[in-house]
Amino acid sequence: MKPYHQEISKVSSGIESFFSNTFSKIHVDGPPLNPEKIQQNPFMAICTHRSHVDYFLLGHELFKMGFENLRFAAGDNLTKLPYIGKRFKSFGAFTVARDNGFERNYVRNLCSSVVQMMEDRDLIIVFPEGGRSYSGATLEMKGGILGAAIILQAKNPEVDVYYLPAAISYERLPDLPYFKMLLKGKKLRKKSNFLFKRFFGNLLYFGGDILAFGPFMSAHRLNRKYGDVYIDYAEPISIRSIIDVQANRLEGTRDEFSAHRASMQQLSQIIYNQLKSLYRLLPMHVLSSVLDEHKPISTQDARERVGKLVDYIQKKTYNLKQISKLDNAQIVEQGIVQLSRFNSITSAHGIITVKKPEIINYYKASIDNTGE
Repeated sequence: MKPYHQEISKVSSGIESFFSNTFSKIHVDGPPLNPEKIQQNPFMAICTHRSHVDYFLLGHELFKMGFENLRFAAGDNLTKLPYIGKRFKSFGAFTVARDNGFERNYVRNLCSSVVQMMEDRDLIIVFPEGGRSYSGATLEMKGGILGAAIILQAKNPEVDVYYLPAAISYERLPDLPYFKMLLKGKKLRKKSNFLFKRFFGNLLYFGGDILAFGPFMSAHRLNRKYGDVYIDYAEPISIRSIIDVQANRLEGTRDEFSAHRASMQQLSQIIYNQLKSLYRLLPMHVLSSVLDEHKPISTQDARERVGKLVDYIQKKTYNLKQISKLDNAQIVEQGIVQLSRFNSITSAHGIITVKKPEIINYYKASIDNTGE
């Protein structure tokens, strides 16, 4: 048993108690898994990224299933935090320097490190969108760490390298009310800005997370619940079952990372589609998609619009496990309750009015209804 697995073992009961007291319920939906058998092969878990909670939530659920030696790919904005960063690294986190994400040598070396971890049968947990989605949409996959799975498959063509696609959907996302503040801070803290701007940007950026997670960490004391959470995952998938790594290999390149660029791009697109189809749509997503930030609408109009939208998205690959249980009136009713937790709408006398367009637009972005 590796040190980081031992550290997680020490705190697992406390994490379980915290989540039980903080969320109304955690729903985990996917096929039965055999961790002992799966971890005989190199293995990577790949997940959507909406919140810092994702790390602990997905890691804890995988730990409960029986998976061992978890390693988390985490941004340096998290791992460099005083005390928290050091503690997180003791649980198996390894740093991804976001500012170096486009530097070829850095990404190549990062991939090599992850290949070694996977060869040592560590379970790599990756959030390949390159950070939390501030828009609410599933972002384009960043191929850096995903490339490690391709390189390892090419290195061992007869061995199955597996990955597990997963998605997490929150009824009440702790980070969301502060995304506007975080985005402003992120822009100001860039290295190209003057020192004062960077300092102010760091205050906003880290301050936003403190404001978000201070109440979240104290939720059980404040008797506050953060709603339900849904973790959806699919069967583990073998890289070589979906990509012909050898056929895609480019000859005459400078290194293996460059040689397998085509396979990395192919894997990124496959995973993008899988994560988008696994992300569970909730009533708040559907209701947000039919609201007009400039004009109040009646609940009756909302039901009619919801009906048309549901007819449309049923023909797509969205995860409608929650929506399919409800009729149009129930979707609107539950959506009002969920969105009201953010004070993003008002609903009175049969009229729904948008108060915080940024929240509505965030949830609206989960559904592409441009084809209506």
